[in-house]
Order: sequence, then C-alpha cells, then structure tokens
Amino acid sequence: MKTLLMHILSILFVTSCETNIPDPQLNEINGRWKLVKIGAGFPAPGSPSEKVPEYEEILEFNASKKSFTRTKDGKVVERSTVSMRVDENASIKRDMIVFENTKTYSYLWFTETPKYLVLYQSAPVGARLADGNLFFYEKIK
Repeated sequence: MKTLLMHILSILFVTSCETNIPDPQLNEINGRWKLVKIGAGFPAPGSPSEKVPEYEEILEFNASKKSFTRTKDGKVVERSTVSMRVDENASIKRDMIVFENTKTYSYLWFTETPKYLVLYQSAPVGARLADGNLFFYEKIK
C-alpha cells in the first residue's frame, strides 16, 4: 500500500511541475539574426532613407529560456530576459518585444520578401516615440 501511495504521489508531483513552454511569438524570432540595413525614421530632404550598418550586429533569441543577447562587432553589449506583448494603448494594436532588464521595448514585425525581422527604435516601457529608425535583421542559418 505504501508503494502504491508513493507512486501516486510521485505522479502527482511530476505532473504538477511547471513546464517551460515557449511563447509561440518568441518561437517565431527564436535563433540568430544579423542586422543588414537601417531605415531612417525621418530622413532629411535629399538624404538616403536606408543605410548599411558600419558595424556587425547579431541578435540571438532563445524562446525556451526567454532570453536575448545582442553583440556588436563580436562583443556582447546587451543581455536580457524578454517577453512579448501587444501594445493595447497604440491607435493600431502592435506586437512589441519587451527587454525586461533595461525596461525598454521595440515594436516588431516581419517583411515577406525578403523575410526580415524588423525592430522599431527601442523606447522606455510606457513611452511613445513619434519617430525612430527601423532595424532590419536577416535570419542566420
């Protein structure tokens, strides 16, 4: 009888443990992304609306750990836990990624052809930017 009780308690314990199921939206950005171009938010007349970055920037998202690392020219410059939210206060509901360690966020979306992950200029959580750059990242295989 004790053995049966121990087995039942073990099963209940194992099934009650929290599993770490990745957020489906984080799964979509999971992996490594390389910055390939920057879109100027409000270019001056006659100036380019896009530019090629003068540095190498890699973003790495781990959906199961809800973590993020940014490297510039091979050096880690930012690490954070991340979460996905919908900005309910915007006039158009938009997906945003929140960088918990710095309390900042970026709107994000994907382009179709070619497929880019696009991040809007980051801002403090709660702030609204009127204008900002767009950062286009390609998935690294």
